[in-house]
Amino acid sequence: MRRLYVIRLLSCLLLLLGLCQSASAVEVTDVLGRKVQVEHAPQRIVLGEGRLFFALALLDRDNPFQRVVGWQNDMRLLDPHTYEVYAKLYPQITKLPLIGQASEQSVSAEQILALKPDLAIFSIAGEGPTQHSPVADLLEKAGIPVLFIDFRVHPIRNTRVSLEALGTLLGREAQARQYLSLYDRHLAKITERVAAFNDMQRPRVFLELLPGVWQAPGHTTGKSGLGSVVEAVGGHNIGAAVVPGALGDVSVEYVLKADPDVYIATGNRAPGVLLGAGVSEQTARDSLAKITARPEFAPLRPIQAGQAHGLWHDFYNSPFNILAVEALARWIHPQQFADLDPRATMAEINGLLKVGLDGQYWIDAQ
Repeated sequence: MRRLYVIRLLSCLLLLLGLCQSASAVEVTDVLGRKVQVEHAPQRIVLGEGRLFFALALLDRDNPFQRVVGWQNDMRLLDPHTYEVYAKLYPQITKLPLIGQASEQSVSAEQILALKPDLAIFSIAGEGPTQHSPVADLLEKAGIPVLFIDFRVHPIRNTRVSLEALGTLLGREAQARQYLSLYDRHLAKITERVAAFNDMQRPRVFLELLPGVWQAPGHTTGKSGLGSVVEAVGGHNIGAAVVPGALGDVSVEYVLKADPDVYIATGNRAPGVLLGAGVSEQTARDSLAKITARPEFAPLRPIQAGQAHGLWHDFYNSPFNILAVEALARWIHPQQFADLDPRATMAEINGLLKVGLDGQYWIDAQ
Protein backbone atom coordinates (compact mmCIF):
# COMPACT_ATOMS: atom_id res chain seq x y z
CA MET A 1 0.00 0.00 0.00
CA ARG A 2 2.78 2.39 0.93
CA ARG A 3 4.48 1.80 -2.43
CA LEU A 4 1.22 2.45 -4.28
CA TYR A 5 0.73 5.66 -2.29
CA VAL A 6 4.22 6.88 -3.19
CA ILE A 7 3.66 6.12 -6.89
CA ARG A 8 0.37 8.03 -6.88
CA LEU A 9 1.99 10.95 -5.06
CA LEU A 10 4.81 11.12 -7.59
CA SER A 11 2.33 10.97 -10.45
CA CYS A 12 0.42 13.90 -9.00
CA LEU A 13 3.61 15.89 -8.55
CA LEU A 14 4.68 15.23 -12.14
CA LEU A 15 1.22 16.23 -13.37
CA LEU A 16 1.35 19.45 -11.36
CA LEU A 17 4.84 20.17 -12.67
CA GLY A 18 3.64 19.70 -16.23
CA LEU A 19 0.68 21.98 -15.63
CA CYS A 20 2.99 24.65 -14.17
CA GLN A 21 5.30 24.43 -17.16
CA SER A 22 2.37 24.68 -19.57
CA ALA A 23 1.03 27.66 -17.65
CA SER A 24 4.39 29.44 -17.99
CA ALA A 25 4.59 28.82 -21.72
CA VAL A 26 3.73 31.78 -23.95
CA GLU A 27 2.56 31.39 -27.55
CA VAL A 28 2.29 34.08 -30.22
CA THR A 29 1.69 34.22 -33.96
CA ASP A 30 4.48 35.87 -35.95
CA VAL A 31 4.27 37.83 -39.21
CA LEU A 32 4.44 34.61 -41.23
CA GLY A 33 1.45 33.14 -39.40
CA ARG A 34 3.65 30.68 -37.51
CA LYS A 35 2.90 29.70 -33.93
CA VAL A 36 5.93 30.41 -31.74
CA GLN A 37 6.08 29.18 -28.16
CA VAL A 38 8.60 29.82 -25.41
CA GLU A 39 8.52 28.16 -22.01
CA HIS A 40 9.54 31.29 -20.10
CA ALA A 41 10.48 34.93 -20.71
CA PRO A 42 13.62 34.50 -22.83
CA GLN A 43 16.85 35.82 -21.37
CA ARG A 44 19.26 34.79 -24.13
CA ILE A 45 18.27 36.34 -27.45
CA VAL A 46 20.07 36.22 -30.80
CA LEU A 47 19.29 38.94 -33.36
CA GLY A 48 19.37 37.89 -37.01
CA GLU A 49 20.11 41.52 -37.90
CA GLY A 50 21.74 43.92 -35.48
CA ARG A 51 19.40 46.73 -36.45
CA LEU A 52 16.44 44.77 -35.08
CA PHE A 53 17.58 46.02 -31.68
CA PHE A 54 15.43 49.13 -32.25
CA ALA A 55 12.40 46.95 -31.45
CA LEU A 56 14.03 45.92 -28.18
CA ALA A 57 14.72 49.58 -27.41
CA LEU A 58 10.95 50.11 -27.27
CA LEU A 59 10.38 47.11 -25.01
CA ASP A 60 13.47 46.63 -22.83
CA ARG A 61 13.82 50.37 -22.40
CA ASP A 62 16.35 50.44 -19.55
CA ASN A 63 18.81 48.44 -21.63
CA PRO A 64 17.79 47.13 -25.07
CA PHE A 65 20.82 44.80 -25.04
CA GLN A 66 20.21 43.20 -21.65
CA ARG A 67 19.01 39.91 -23.19
CA VAL A 68 21.07 39.94 -26.40
CA VAL A 69 23.84 37.32 -26.43
CA GLY A 70 24.71 37.54 -30.13
CA TRP A 71 23.95 39.51 -33.27
CA GLN A 72 25.03 40.22 -36.81
CA ASN A 73 27.54 42.92 -37.66
CA ASP A 74 25.31 44.82 -40.11
CA MET A 75 24.77 47.94 -38.01
CA ARG A 76 28.49 48.51 -37.53
CA LEU A 77 29.11 47.99 -41.26
CA LEU A 78 26.04 49.66 -42.80
CA ASP A 79 25.14 52.40 -40.29
CA PRO A 80 28.41 53.17 -38.48
CA HIS A 81 27.27 56.48 -36.99
CA THR A 82 24.33 54.85 -35.23
CA TYR A 83 26.58 52.04 -34.03
CA GLU A 84 29.10 54.50 -32.59
CA VAL A 85 26.43 56.41 -30.68
CA TYR A 86 25.00 53.28 -29.06
CA ALA A 87 28.46 51.81 -28.42
CA LYS A 88 29.24 54.83 -26.25
CA LEU A 89 26.00 54.39 -24.33
CA TYR A 90 26.24 50.59 -24.08
CA PRO A 91 29.93 49.62 -24.31
CA GLN A 92 29.04 45.93 -23.95
CA ILE A 93 27.85 45.81 -27.56
CA THR A 94 31.45 46.09 -28.78
CA LYS A 95 32.06 42.69 -27.21
CA LEU A 96 28.83 40.97 -28.23
CA PRO A 97 29.58 37.74 -30.12
CA LEU A 98 28.98 38.03 -33.86
CA ILE A 99 26.93 35.35 -35.58
CA GLY A 100 27.64 36.83 -39.02
CA GLN A 101 28.45 39.98 -40.96
CA ALA A 102 25.97 41.76 -43.27
CA SER A 103 24.61 38.88 -45.35
CA GLU A 104 22.53 35.77 -44.77
CA GLN A 105 25.34 33.63 -46.18
CA SER A 106 27.75 34.86 -43.52
CA VAL A 107 25.62 33.68 -40.59
CA SER A 108 26.94 30.67 -38.68
CA ALA A 109 24.37 28.28 -37.24
CA GLU A 110 27.13 26.68 -35.18
CA GLN A 111 27.97 30.02 -33.58
CA ILE A 112 24.31 30.59 -32.72
CA LEU A 113 23.98 27.14 -31.14
CA ALA A 114 27.15 27.72 -29.11
CA LEU A 115 25.52 30.79 -27.55
CA LYS A 116 22.63 28.61 -26.25
CA PRO A 117 19.86 31.12 -27.01
CA ASP A 118 16.29 30.59 -25.86
CA LEU A 119 14.95 32.79 -28.69
CA ALA A 120 16.16 33.83 -32.14
CA ILE A 121 14.62 36.91 -33.77
CA PHE A 122 14.87 37.04 -37.57
CA SER A 123 13.45 39.30 -40.28
CA ILE A 124 11.49 37.93 -43.23
CA ALA A 125 13.85 39.64 -45.69
CA GLY A 126 17.19 41.36 -45.66
CA GLU A 127 20.72 40.68 -44.48
CA GLY A 128 19.90 37.93 -41.99
CA PRO A 129 18.45 34.39 -42.05
CA THR A 130 14.97 34.22 -43.58
CA GLN A 131 12.20 31.63 -43.54
CA HIS A 132 13.38 28.15 -44.61
CA SER A 133 16.99 29.28 -44.73
CA PRO A 134 19.39 26.53 -43.60
CA VAL A 135 20.09 28.46 -40.39
CA ALA A 136 16.42 28.92 -39.46
CA ASP A 137 15.61 25.28 -40.24
CA LEU A 138 18.55 24.02 -38.20
CA LEU A 139 17.60 26.10 -35.16
CA GLU A 140 14.03 24.86 -35.26
CA LYS A 141 15.24 21.26 -35.42
CA ALA A 142 17.44 22.00 -32.41
CA GLY A 143 14.35 23.18 -30.49
CA ILE A 144 15.27 26.88 -30.42
CA PRO A 145 12.20 29.09 -30.96
CA VAL A 146 12.52 31.40 -33.98
CA LEU A 147 10.33 34.50 -34.22
CA PHE A 148 10.04 36.26 -37.58
CA ILE A 149 9.29 39.99 -37.47
CA ASP A 150 9.08 42.57 -40.24
CA PHE A 151 9.53 46.31 -40.57
CA ARG A 152 10.91 46.04 -44.11
CA VAL A 153 8.52 44.32 -46.55
CA HIS A 154 5.14 45.48 -45.22
CA PRO A 155 6.29 48.14 -42.75
CA ILE A 156 2.99 49.71 -41.73
CA ARG A 157 1.00 46.49 -41.34
CA ASN A 158 3.71 44.37 -39.77
CA THR A 159 5.04 46.91 -37.28
CA ARG A 160 1.94 46.16 -35.19
CA VAL A 161 2.14 42.37 -35.59
CA SER A 162 5.86 42.34 -34.82
CA LEU A 163 5.71 44.48 -31.68
CA GLU A 164 2.64 42.72 -30.31
CA ALA A 165 4.34 39.33 -30.68
CA LEU A 166 7.63 40.55 -29.22
CA GLY A 167 5.91 42.32 -26.36
CA THR A 168 4.06 39.15 -25.39
CA LEU A 169 7.11 36.89 -25.58
CA LEU A 170 9.29 39.29 -23.60
CA GLY A 171 6.68 40.11 -20.98
CA ARG A 172 6.57 43.70 -22.21
CA GLU A 173 2.95 43.89 -23.36
CA ALA A 174 2.35 47.26 -21.72
CA GLN A 175 5.34 48.86 -23.45
CA ALA A 176 4.25 47.47 -26.82
CA ARG A 177 0.69 48.76 -26.36
CA GLN A 178 1.95 52.18 -25.32
CA TYR A 179 4.03 52.64 -28.45
CA LEU A 180 1.42 51.17 -30.80
CA SER A 181 -1.19 53.55 -29.39
CA LEU A 182 1.08 56.44 -30.35
CA TYR A 183 1.75 54.85 -33.75
CA ASP A 184 -1.94 54.33 -34.55
CA ARG A 185 -2.88 57.84 -33.47
CA HIS A 186 -0.33 59.48 -35.78
CA LEU A 187 -1.02 57.11 -38.67
CA ALA A 188 -4.78 57.72 -38.54
CA LYS A 189 -4.29 61.45 -39.22
CA ILE A 190 -2.73 60.54 -42.55
CA THR A 191 -4.77 57.54 -43.72
CA GLU A 192 -8.08 59.29 -43.12
CA ARG A 193 -7.12 62.18 -45.41
CA VAL A 194 -5.48 60.02 -48.06
CA ALA A 195 -8.66 57.98 -48.39
CA ALA A 196 -10.29 60.99 -50.03
CA PHE A 197 -7.54 61.49 -52.65
CA ASN A 198 -8.07 60.47 -56.28
CA ASP A 199 -5.35 59.38 -58.70
CA MET A 200 -4.95 62.90 -60.10
CA GLN A 201 -4.03 64.12 -56.60
CA ARG A 202 -1.11 61.71 -56.23
CA PRO A 203 2.22 63.38 -57.13
CA ARG A 204 4.86 61.27 -58.88
CA VAL A 205 7.66 60.37 -56.47
CA PHE A 206 11.16 59.09 -57.16
CA LEU A 207 12.68 57.60 -54.03
CA GLU A 208 16.35 56.79 -54.66
CA LEU A 209 17.91 54.41 -52.16
CA LEU A 210 21.48 54.96 -50.98
CA PRO A 211 22.63 57.18 -53.88
CA GLY A 212 26.37 57.68 -53.78
CA VAL A 213 26.79 54.41 -51.88
CA TRP A 214 25.01 52.13 -54.37
CA GLN A 215 27.17 51.28 -57.36
CA ALA A 216 24.90 52.93 -59.94
CA PRO A 217 22.23 55.67 -59.89
CA GLY A 218 18.62 54.56 -59.92
CA HIS A 219 18.47 52.09 -57.03
CA THR A 220 14.88 52.33 -55.81
CA THR A 221 11.89 50.66 -54.22
CA GLY A 222 8.89 48.94 -55.77
CA LYS A 223 5.48 47.89 -54.51
CA SER A 224 6.57 46.97 -51.00
CA GLY A 225 9.04 48.44 -48.52
CA LEU A 226 9.28 52.23 -48.58
CA GLY A 227 7.46 52.17 -51.90
CA SER A 228 4.32 51.05 -50.08
CA VAL A 229 4.77 53.94 -47.64
CA VAL A 230 4.87 56.42 -50.56
CA GLU A 231 1.54 55.02 -51.76
CA ALA A 232 0.08 55.02 -48.23
CA VAL A 233 0.70 58.75 -47.82
CA GLY A 234 -0.88 59.65 -51.16
CA GLY A 235 2.02 59.54 -53.59
CA HIS A 236 2.61 57.61 -56.80
CA ASN A 237 5.89 55.71 -56.64
CA ILE A 238 7.34 55.72 -60.17
CA GLY A 239 9.32 52.56 -59.38
CA ALA A 240 6.21 50.48 -58.64
CA ALA A 241 5.46 49.81 -62.31
CA VAL A 242 8.86 48.26 -63.04
CA VAL A 243 10.17 47.00 -59.68
CA PRO A 244 7.87 44.20 -58.45
CA GLY A 245 9.44 43.71 -55.02
CA ALA A 246 10.92 45.89 -52.32
CA LEU A 247 14.15 46.72 -54.17
CA GLY A 248 15.38 47.12 -57.72
CA ASP A 249 17.10 49.41 -60.19
CA VAL A 250 15.72 51.72 -62.85
CA SER A 251 17.62 53.53 -65.60
CA VAL A 252 18.39 57.23 -65.57
CA GLU A 253 16.40 57.55 -68.79
CA TYR A 254 13.34 55.98 -67.14
CA VAL A 255 13.43 58.49 -64.28
CA LEU A 256 13.93 61.51 -66.54
CA LYS A 257 11.04 60.42 -68.74
CA ALA A 258 8.77 59.81 -65.71
CA ASP A 259 9.40 63.45 -64.69
CA PRO A 260 8.75 63.02 -60.93
CA ASP A 261 7.27 65.83 -58.87
CA VAL A 262 9.17 64.84 -55.72
CA TYR A 263 12.74 63.55 -55.28
CA ILE A 264 13.77 61.83 -52.06
CA ALA A 265 17.15 60.22 -51.37
CA THR A 266 17.76 57.80 -48.51
CA GLY A 267 21.12 57.51 -46.79
CA ASN A 268 22.98 56.67 -43.61
CA ARG A 269 26.70 56.93 -44.43
CA ALA A 270 29.29 58.55 -46.67
CA PRO A 271 29.72 59.01 -49.57
CA GLY A 272 25.93 59.15 -49.71
CA VAL A 273 23.42 61.22 -47.77
CA LEU A 274 24.67 61.25 -44.19
CA LEU A 275 21.77 60.93 -41.75
CA GLY A 276 21.10 59.25 -38.44
CA ALA A 277 22.30 59.26 -34.86
CA GLY A 278 24.84 61.93 -34.00
CA VAL A 279 24.61 63.69 -37.41
CA SER A 280 24.20 67.48 -37.48
CA GLU A 281 21.72 69.35 -39.67
CA GLN A 282 24.48 71.07 -41.66
CA THR A 283 26.35 67.83 -42.29
CA ALA A 284 23.15 66.22 -43.54
CA ARG A 285 22.30 69.15 -45.83
CA ASP A 286 25.82 69.30 -47.28
CA SER A 287 25.76 65.58 -48.05
CA LEU A 288 22.37 65.90 -49.78
CA ALA A 289 23.74 68.76 -51.88
CA LYS A 290 26.54 66.51 -53.18
CA ILE A 291 24.04 63.84 -54.16
CA THR A 292 21.69 66.21 -55.98
CA ALA A 293 24.66 67.69 -57.87
CA ARG A 294 25.27 64.39 -59.71
CA PRO A 295 24.80 64.98 -63.42
CA GLU A 296 22.45 62.01 -63.91
CA PHE A 297 19.50 63.44 -61.95
CA ALA A 298 20.46 67.11 -61.60
CA PRO A 299 17.97 68.05 -64.41
CA LEU A 300 14.96 66.77 -62.41
CA ARG A 301 12.43 69.52 -61.67
CA PRO A 302 12.38 69.11 -57.86
CA ILE A 303 16.17 69.13 -57.72
CA GLN A 304 16.35 72.21 -59.97
CA ALA A 305 13.82 73.91 -57.70
CA GLY A 306 15.91 73.14 -54.60
CA GLN A 307 13.13 70.97 -53.16
CA ALA A 308 14.89 67.64 -52.86
CA HIS A 309 14.78 65.73 -49.58
CA GLY A 310 16.86 63.21 -47.65
CA LEU A 311 15.57 60.42 -45.38
CA TRP A 312 17.46 58.15 -42.97
CA HIS A 313 17.77 54.89 -44.86
CA ASP A 314 17.25 52.65 -41.84
CA PHE A 315 13.67 53.82 -41.38
CA TYR A 316 12.96 51.07 -43.91
CA ASN A 317 13.79 48.47 -41.23
CA SER A 318 12.72 50.11 -37.99
CA PRO A 319 9.59 50.35 -35.83
CA PHE A 320 10.26 54.10 -35.78
CA ASN A 321 9.04 54.20 -39.39
CA ILE A 322 6.07 56.38 -38.34
CA LEU A 323 8.57 59.27 -38.53
CA ALA A 324 9.28 58.38 -42.17
CA VAL A 325 5.54 58.17 -42.82
CA GLU A 326 5.05 61.71 -41.53
CA ALA A 327 8.10 63.14 -43.31
CA LEU A 328 7.04 61.59 -46.62
CA ALA A 329 3.48 62.84 -46.22
CA ARG A 330 4.70 66.42 -45.68
CA TRP A 331 7.04 66.29 -48.68
CA ILE A 332 4.52 64.72 -51.05
CA HIS A 333 1.50 66.80 -49.92
CA PRO A 334 2.95 69.91 -48.24
CA GLN A 335 -0.38 71.74 -48.11
CA GLN A 336 -2.63 68.87 -47.00
CA PHE A 337 -0.18 67.78 -44.30
CA ALA A 338 1.26 71.12 -43.25
CA ASP A 339 0.07 70.45 -39.70
CA LEU A 340 2.21 67.30 -39.32
CA ASP A 341 5.29 67.79 -37.17
CA PRO A 342 7.69 64.82 -37.29
CA ARG A 343 10.00 66.54 -34.81
CA ALA A 344 7.20 66.71 -32.26
CA THR A 345 6.44 63.05 -32.92
CA MET A 346 10.11 62.19 -32.39
CA ALA A 347 10.03 64.05 -29.08
CA GLU A 348 6.96 62.04 -28.09
CA ILE A 349 8.76 58.79 -28.96
CA ASN A 350 11.86 59.92 -27.10
CA GLY A 351 9.67 60.39 -24.05
CA LEU A 352 9.13 56.62 -24.04
CA LEU A 353 12.81 55.74 -24.41
CA LYS A 354 15.62 55.88 -21.90
CA VAL A 355 17.98 56.64 -24.79
CA GLY A 356 16.11 58.69 -27.39
CA LEU A 357 16.76 59.26 -31.06
CA ASP A 358 19.32 62.06 -31.24
CA GLY A 359 20.52 63.37 -34.60
CA GLN A 360 19.30 64.38 -38.04
CA TYR A 361 16.99 61.74 -39.54
CA TRP A 362 15.57 63.76 -42.44
CA ILE A 363 16.65 66.90 -44.28
CA ASP A 364 15.44 69.35 -46.92
CA ALA A 365 17.63 70.82 -49.66
CA GLN A 366 16.71 74.28 -48.43
